[in-house]
Amino acid sequence: MIDGATAARDAVLVAVALLGGYLVGSIPTGRLAGRDAGPGWAFLALTAGVATGVVPVAVGIVTWSWAIGWVAGLGAVVGACWPRLGRSPGDTGTMGVGTLGGAAFALAPAAATVSLVLAGVVLGVGRVSRRDTRDLAGVVGFGTLPALLLVIEQDAVRLGAVLGLYLVVLIRSVTARDR
Repeated sequence: MIDGATAARDAVLVAVALLGGYLVGSIPTGRLAGRDAGPGWAFLALTAGVATGVVPVAVGIVTWSWAIGWVAGLGAVVGACWPRLGRSPGDTGTMGVGTLGGAAFALAPAAATVSLVLAGVVLGVGRVSRRDTRDLAGVVGFGTLPALLLVIEQDAVRLGAVLGLYLVVLIRSVTARDR
């Protein structure tokens, strides 16, 4: 049986994690990292975007629990997709892919590491064959992570939670296309 004090504390904790994640996810990292400065800055912008997913999740996991880390990750992904912090009027945010990648990596590090290696292999084969395989590498990386998470962790609840983050990015992608 859950008493009122525990329920109230948990509700505040969830709200703080969600809001904190949202604020971190809303930071316009691409603009701050110099997204328009040229191709040499693209890696910095990507790293900053991934960090907006890793940091709130890691803080939530280390400080409280995996579930609170997931709530913070949800906030971060929503913040990246539909930001309100530091944006100019015409800036609608990103698709949240970098933030999703960071959150997924922090939530399922073993599965994400294997997915990242597979994506790297695809990039390497593309480089050797002189083909642009960046999109395919992204599909392989993000596509294999859920299956690997289920195989490695054997936890359907965590799989569902991570797929919920994927769903947020999918909704953002579909709604952005309609504009």
